Amino acid sequence: MALPGVSSQPIRSGYDTIIIGAGVQGLAIAYELAKRGMTDVLVVDRSWPGGGASGRNGELIRSAFASTEWCELFELSRQKWLGLSQELGMNVLFNRTGYAVVATTAEQAAQCRVDHDFQAGLGIRTELLDEREARKVLPAANPDLVRAAVLQEQAGFAHHDSVVAGYLENAARLGVQVVSGVTVTGLLRRGDDVTGIATACGRRVEARTVVNAAGGQALEINALAGLEFPLVASRLEMIVTQPLKPFLTPGVAALELLGYCHQTARGEFVGGTELPRVDESTSLNGTWTVLQDIATKFVQLFPVLAGTRLLRHWAGTVSQTPDLAPVLGPVPEIPGYLLSVGWVYGFMGAPAAGELLAEHIVAGTIDRRMAPFGIERTRTGDWIREGSLVVDMDLDEEAA
Repeated sequence: MALPGVSSQPIRSGYDTIIIGAGVQGLAIAYELAKRGMTDVLVVDRSWPGGGASGRNGELIRSAFASTEWCELFELSRQKWLGLSQELGMNVLFNRTGYAVVATTAEQAAQCRVDHDFQAGLGIRTELLDEREARKVLPAANPDLVRAAVLQEQAGFAHHDSVVAGYLENAARLGVQVVSGVTVTGLLRRGDDVTGIATACGRRVEARTVVNAAGGQALEINALAGLEFPLVASRLEMIVTQPLKPFLTPGVAALELLGYCHQTARGEFVGGTELPRVDESTSLNGTWTVLQDIATKFVQLFPVLAGTRLLRHWAGTVSQTPDLAPVLGPVPEIPGYLLSVGWVYGFMGAPAAGELLAEHIVAGTIDRRMAPFGIERTRTGDWIREGSLVVDMDLDEEAA
């Protein structure tokens, strides 16, 4: 049985825009296009809407970062998150519980002070918490691992399935055709231009614009376009536990542990951690190595978790660049081919990316908040240096 919003109608021979990937990025773009009156849009996915990383992520939302580029893009997104349930007419379960970036070392605490002042200069409201204040906000945390924090109160987390459903049903209501179970095996070309897609079942579908929003399969679509730049497919893993008594209010990014987590309204603890390397894999199988890392680190941070039973442990795949920032916008040498790839924080950034990329498709403009995330930086090596991500990233080593 098809999901509400998934079309059972046959694919036509041509559309104005084809979007490859029916995750939250692709669906947000489609919805924003339709909202602007561009409804001749086809979204295709080789599985089902939200079947990739959009249904396998940590659901966290913030805009308190350490670079102008990330702050401005994700602040636009956060602002849209505040009214998204009302706009879509569907509760996306955005919980404004706050989001705390937690420092464990004196060096990290000093960086929190720098980041807080920087965010204030951009008009992003955050609160700098000292050791005592941070431990009060996180009473269940191991006090040895909490030296300071930056708290963004109007941030938190949303429910990924509700978000996907909201974008899907609203895009379909406005006239977008969303089709599942369609594998793209080729891109139609006229000279350098991309003019449509070819599918595994032999269909050739023409379009003025083709958008690669294929998540973990983005590299495969780029290969069909003959496009190469620094981008890898990687795997992230998460867990959710049995419901527990409430012990954690805000979402948390634990810098020292390379971990991020939150507790749902039903009491489940949801979280994931990163290893000090990129797991270049497209497998959806969970691994003992990462599961052990997740369990060890979170029990260390929140001793109350010791002995808690897991409900689920899963993996999801994304595409990522060396600076972990997305690549958004046109490819100058391939007219008609647009990118929304390289998303590690794609759930968080989807409302903004959908709006900005849709506006580019409709009007041909590139918003200043989207411009830094263009493909050019992947060719010049002028990477965006964002210091508040819960990953082990060394751009100097990458450049070498």
